[in-house]
Amino acid sequence: MEGCLQVDSDVEDAQWFKGRDWRELTREDWRLRHWGLNFLSPEAFEYYLPSLLVLTIQNPKHYPDLAVHSFIAHLDRTPGKENLDPSLTDRFFGLSFEEFDAIREWLVFACENVTQVFWGAAASGPGDGFGRAFDTIDLLQKEAALQRMINKEDQDANSE
Repeated sequence: MEGCLQVDSDVEDAQWFKGRDWRELTREDWRLRHWGLNFLSPEAFEYYLPSLLVLTIQNPKHYPDLAVHSFIAHLDRTPGKENLDPSLTDRFFGLSFEEFDAIREWLVFACENVTQVFWGAAASGPGDGFGRAFDTIDLLQKEAALQRMINKEDQDANSE
């Protein structure tokens, strides 16, 4: 946890995940350590995110609600490049095209099958929260592809 001034219970929640197989995590694990999601390194975030998505799909009535709400709150922002801060880009730019597609499909599934996953106008179907989260994932995917292209061009230029 580079840059942390102190280790508190939320950081300890994130550290609890270290060395655990994402496929073995349970709803209860996430309930007890839901704030840990916000303190995972980008690599750990990418590794453990499928756990949340799969657990939600397996049982939409008893999903890891606090961790899922935290994940969605991270995405529920006014779309625009100016709103893509490092807390998003660091965690999402490493995802593949297929992983972004899977998150979009999961958002649609959650919107249609999970009660109270989106608050306000979106609580009973598509709405503002869903739209912002969906648009943010779409923008992150486009920006990640652009960043990969820039990095490749830089590498190619440096190897010449």
